Amino acid sequence: MEPKDFPDLPPAWPGAQVYTGDARIFVRRSGAHDASTLMLLHGWGVHGGMWEGPMRAALEPKFELLVPDLRGHGYSSTPQNPRRWELRDYVDDLARALDHLKIERIHLAGYSMGGFVALGFAQAHPDRVERLGLVCTAARHPDKVRRNLAVAEAAFKVLPPQTMQWVAGRLLAGPGVPPELRKVMGWLLGYNTRGGISGAAGAMRRADLTAGLSDLQHETLLVTAEHDVAVPRYASHALLESIPRVTHHHFDDAGHALAASHGGDLARVMAEFFSRSAP
Repeated sequence: MEPKDFPDLPPAWPGAQVYTGDARIFVRRSGAHDASTLMLLHGWGVHGGMWEGPMRAALEPKFELLVPDLRGHGYSSTPQNPRRWELRDYVDDLARALDHLKIERIHLAGYSMGGFVALGFAQAHPDRVERLGLVCTAARHPDKVRRNLAVAEAAFKVLPPQTMQWVAGRLLAGPGVPPELRKVMGWLLGYNTRGGISGAAGAMRRADLTAGLSDLQHETLLVTAEHDVAVPRYASHALLESIPRVTHHHFDDAGHALAASHGGDLARVMAEFFSRSAP
């Protein structure tokens, strides 16, 4: 039986809290423990549970999965001074979490904001990444998106986190979004804090990873969606044009909610890429 795009009630996903200095990071860990390790990073305002459904079902038998909640999101803590967070803080959290778990090398895939963190991690710790996956993301947000992030950064200093449901509804609009997604939006968005959402918006607004793209030596999978309004397709051009060893897969009939609307297809693309034998 094909798994639903999203479960009505999310099943348990075993994990543990890892202390990384000023942050406490929740890391889900499951799958084939004798296989290569694949870390999946979520997007802004949600948490690692976004990989539930066909994504987890397809990847769990093939990889050991590590699925953290980034600082200020999900079951992870919100350290002090979120207005000062930079992308490097998220990268450092992951490096320290891997040290704690005694895992030296991983495949790494990130969606949206998680793609920024994944790319930043690969640039800062190239020897710890085997292959890299970037889904619905960019190396630098376009100016229009950066202005919107500035508004969100200021607004979520005072707005309740529940307001993120309205924002997410606009960002995730597009073809094929399953009705099940609406049922679990409260669960995906309900564990965040004002500081976490605001701090992440500021870090993403300031992030610019374009300078190191041509030096990236990892085999990289770039996944884009035609109707993505959160990270417009043109925003990924620098990734496609500058990363030396890039494989591009484009979904013509999807928007930013790609993992929900086309989870099975996306999982197959990722499984094939991360299972490919080294040249």
